[in-house]
Amino acid sequence: MAPDRARRLLWFAALALVYSTAGGAQAADVTPAYVSRGRETEARQRAYHDRIERFYQTLSDHLGDAAPDLLATLAAPPPGVHGYQILPRVVADPAPPAPGTTAGVVSFSWRWSDTLIEREMAGLERLETGLAHVPPDAGRPRDEKLAADYRAAIARRRRIDANIQYDWLWQAQIDRDRPLFDRLKTVQDAVLERQAIEAAIASHDEAALRRAAARRELDSTASAESISAALAGRAQVLARQIAAATRGAAPPDFVRIEHPAPGVRLVDVPLYTDITDAAFIEAFRKAVETLWRARMGGDEFRVRLAIKTIPPEQLYCGRVAAPIEPERCAPPARGAAVDLEAHVARFPKGGAVLTTGATTLQLIANRAIVLAPHDVAPHVFAHEFGHVLGFPDTYRRGYRDLGADGYEITEQEDRADIMGAPATGPVLARHFKELVAATEVQAIMQAGLAALYQRNDPAAAVARFREVLARNPTHYGATLQLAKALDRSGRPGEAIEAWRKILAMAEAVSDADTIGTARARIGSR
Repeated sequence: MAPDRARRLLWFAALALVYSTAGGAQAADVTPAYVSRGRETEARQRAYHDRIERFYQTLSDHLGDAAPDLLATLAAPPPGVHGYQILPRVVADPAPPAPGTTAGVVSFSWRWSDTLIEREMAGLERLETGLAHVPPDAGRPRDEKLAADYRAAIARRRRIDANIQYDWLWQAQIDRDRPLFDRLKTVQDAVLERQAIEAAIASHDEAALRRAAARRELDSTASAESISAALAGRAQVLARQIAAATRGAAPPDFVRIEHPAPGVRLVDVPLYTDITDAAFIEAFRKAVETLWRARMGGDEFRVRLAIKTIPPEQLYCGRVAAPIEPERCAPPARGAAVDLEAHVARFPKGGAVLTTGATTLQLIANRAIVLAPHDVAPHVFAHEFGHVLGFPDTYRRGYRDLGADGYEITEQEDRADIMGAPATGPVLARHFKELVAATEVQAIMQAGLAALYQRNDPAAAVARFREVLARNPTHYGATLQLAKALDRSGRPGEAIEAWRKILAMAEAVSDADTIGTARARIGSR
């Protein structure tokens, strides 16, 4: 090999090594911004925990000498742990908002968590200074105030810790599915714009009307009556967009509606739990059965839970669990991290689940309420149970990309609905009306599916799916199955129309399989 060629080959090899090394380093550094930024907040959180622990010890020493009886009113700072069988405290519901107050947009972000921590650190510094300079003759009122201030600081710490875990959950979900959250943000923006328009119209303030029109590039020089009409038209367009993005109840098969007596309808729900604390389970039952009731016409509706406790040993080693090697047969230790989806899968399929192990309260597999260590109130139990019944959130969630600071999660409550205001919203008669209607639709859907796939009677299936769509024109499953049934019925023109409709619906929810199928069916015609 010629020396010049050899040198060139060595040079290219070295260059390739440099680029591959750089590329490898770049590939290795793929930590999302929200994770890096969250770790910074967690470092501040640990420093905050350490400081409140030190204040607790100093205050305990002081009260041990000055007012020993007040020590019993103090609780040690809560351990920053979560995991299996770690139960939250059940606390009272907050006071409902004053009538007429408007729900604003609530935001969560690492920036906001840092702000809360900074405020608490400044407050702790004031408490430490006050404790260090307690005069000998301060007396009991001063000691009682110190104890009360500490208890208030602990309550705020619980909320901050819960906020941080909430941040982790939703920032991860946003990062995993930006297109979905882009669509959610569009709906939230539409809700906020509609509210602004309605407020401008209701104000009867001509200047406010003209400003609202100018912001929306409407003719702000027209008469007030014309502007109001144009704004009302815009609000109607937004209302249709919001309604199209809002799905109704989709109860699971294990929810049954019974008629035990005239004028009484019971929504029966079997529920499995591996929580053996009977008082906690009773608090959960009471919250759900007390709040999930309503009257509609002459009928009374209420939920009835059939709770079965499966001890952890039986869940992991008994007959309800899959066969496990004897040496590996043991439930997780208290506080252990668990794979939530695998854990929930151990419970019998025909019911809801109440279990533990989450970092923040959440629903798994559309049927399991998984508890976190943070305080929970009865209304929140009832809100999460609403998800088990098949109701979506009616508060609107959006987000902002903050770059290196991760994401800001934005939420707007619907205070007229427990699914829109978890802490204070009411259960409404329409919830039960939707449940009744949805269970009837499910029965029709099952009849259609049986006709299409078991009896090979596509004409009967088409009739059943059209019946569902007459009740709910945006029913996803009925639209998809109607397209398939029309194909089998040899009705290509009608089938194409159904496939186009389901394609638009599938694209709105990023259902890749259905998108591919619909495009193939449309393209084949």
